[in-house]
Amino acid sequence: MNKRNFRRGILVGVAGGMATMLAACSPGASDPADLKGQTIKVMVSSGHQQFNPVWETELAKWEAETGINVELDKVDTTDISSKFLRDVTVGGCTVDNVEMLDGGTAAAATHMADLGQFLEADGSSVDELLKDQVPFAQEAYSFDGKLAYYPFYSGAKGVAYRKSWFADPENQTAFASEYGYELPQPPTTPQQVKDVASFFSTDTTKGIVFSGSGDPGETTLSDLIFRNGVDGYQDSQGNALWGPEHKDNQMKVAEAADYLTSFITDGNTPDSIAAMQSADTVSTFLGGNTAMLYDHIYLFWDQMLEAQGDLGDIGSFEFPSFEEGEGGISFYWGRGIPECSKHKEASWEFTKWIMSPEIQKLALSEGSGVYVPTNTELLDWSVEQNLIPQGVADSVKHAKAYKVTALTNQIRQSIDISLVEKLIGGQLSPEEYAEESGKQMQDAAEEAGLVD
Repeated sequence: MNKRNFRRGILVGVAGGMATMLAACSPGASDPADLKGQTIKVMVSSGHQQFNPVWETELAKWEAETGINVELDKVDTTDISSKFLRDVTVGGCTVDNVEMLDGGTAAAATHMADLGQFLEADGSSVDELLKDQVPFAQEAYSFDGKLAYYPFYSGAKGVAYRKSWFADPENQTAFASEYGYELPQPPTTPQQVKDVASFFSTDTTKGIVFSGSGDPGETTLSDLIFRNGVDGYQDSQGNALWGPEHKDNQMKVAEAADYLTSFITDGNTPDSIAAMQSADTVSTFLGGNTAMLYDHIYLFWDQMLEAQGDLGDIGSFEFPSFEEGEGGISFYWGRGIPECSKHKEASWEFTKWIMSPEIQKLALSEGSGVYVPTNTELLDWSVEQNLIPQGVADSVKHAKAYKVTALTNQIRQSIDISLVEKLIGGQLSPEEYAEESGKQMQDAAEEAGLVD
């Protein structure tokens, strides 16, 4: 089935019925008549190609309708935070609207206008907006009592699995004989994931593949650490959550690290796991060489659906948590309006338009790649249209907000990635990883003056 054509038809049919969703969070759009002729500069990630159809076909229509002109500044994801901060501090504040990634939200928050004032002017409120968002959004987009960012774009780790293998009667009989319980479809506990990975590992196939390198490798372990009850990198006073001030958490981190690396030592992963990032893990899975893929599977869901003719049915599930009620790590973007913008009202009109259900659905169904909406109604719609795997939607709904500071990005990129790579490569034991990463994170927090 041609999913893109299918989605296109669905989009037309449901857009009208969903039009009230944005009105619920910002009803009574203000009259933009007095905004005609204003030009706003909108900074977006060049990597968000999902929105290319919006920029190519819909933006000009909105400009003609409102009289507001938009100057798009497409910036590489790794540069957007620093370029924005330069603009609002020493660059004369030329940006009126910006997409900000989670690692940059804290540093940029002090420069953002409180979106609550615009919502209230439209007869709504922050509470009205946030009640329709996934739970982690209740905290992640607010700083010092203000809503600094409009929630819209998320992601999470999930597991894709060879559903046909799990449903095979011979596999079911053999698994029950070896492990004493029915082959889970899908696994619902970490131990079941371990058992299934071991069961499907042979001389020619492996039970599971995950990223062990770079940022995807760091988020693999972080997701498990969160699921083991350590909800972030820093506490409310800025201390490293598994540093010297929180030695009790080091055991939890070591447990998560041991669990992850045991897949390697038990021979249930490909030998090259230490060099793998998401593109590599997906290639391995689509090559028919593994039973399960634990990664950013939503980014490649189209490819997996298209591969079902060769691989058989593919399903998805949220990686089970070690502690009941715990969720994994959240990834997200938000849209903000700089306090120093001279065109805040026009920027707010743009925000409401770009966040409307019609535009979001166009991006989700027609753009290149995909993202995971934070709005629960859009999220459920995306799953219904097979745009997003159910396992990732479940992960996002259960993901945890955590304290983000100006140091968070450095902690993850400059400290944790290299240590996770050493762990996966066998150069650090789980206990050594927990102790060393906690110490380095604490040292960085104290050096940055972020410890109360």
